[in-house]
Amino acid sequence: MKKLLLLSILMSCTHKYADYDLIRKVDFNQTTYERPIPVTQVLAQGNDEIQQCFNQWLFFSNAQKEKENRTDEFVRALCPGKDYLVQAHFSETWWTTIIFTRACLKINTLCGDARKGK
Repeated sequence: MKKLLLLSILMSCTHKYADYDLIRKVDFNQTTYERPIPVTQVLAQGNDEIQQCFNQWLFFSNAQKEKENRTDEFVRALCPGKDYLVQAHFSETWWTTIIFTRACLKINTLCGDARKGK
């Protein structure tokens, strides 16, 4: 029991989830997100997923900051050839011990294609 208590003091874990119903890839910024208003209907066609983890030993890097800096890049890499992401689900996990930290990001989304007007 003492080992379990000690382990819980030395390690912490955080989960964060965010859902976006529509993302225009070229304009996406997670900190200042505003839902785009497309002039044509956006249809979901196919899906895509990306997952990446960043590691940190002691104070030699910052895993959480690396993850935050790369999020916008990951959004732009999803669904090549499409301008929109539909029903995007972001799952962020961060856990740490005294000497090691790991920050992970997983994005699941449907690929959105704008319907061409007549």
